[in-house]
Amino acid sequence: MAHLATDLAVTLPEDRPGMLAKAVTAVSGAGINLEGHAEMEGVVHVLTTEPEGTRGALEAAGFRIVREQQVVLVSVEDRPGSAAGIFRRIADAKVNIRFSYLATRNRLVIAADALQDLVAALSEC
Repeated sequence: MAHLATDLAVTLPEDRPGMLAKAVTAVSGAGINLEGHAEMEGVVHVLTTEPEGTRGALEAAGFRIVREQQVVLVSVEDRPGSAAGIFRRIADAKVNIRFSYLATRNRLVIAADALQDLVAALSEC
């Protein structure tokens, strides 16, 4: 079954050791469980079900949120072809994926411009 969460794209103010640790520590220090994250070239995608608190903790620690959007979480089995089947359903529904990454508890995080169409395509996952 697909669920919604929020992805916060956050820029690291400096590209140096410890910046990612500072970001995730800010979230955990606020008592918020990090649902998942992906860091790519100075931008950290932070997955949360508590967007207000997460945003506040990151901003208080000096991080800048550059994009915030709702994403879909889909549980995926740890076996060959499981993710491929999910992405095939999305493709068959003609939904364009903006980004995707794996979160805690074997869940795919999927962002698309057409969120309702994405949810509909995954309604039986």
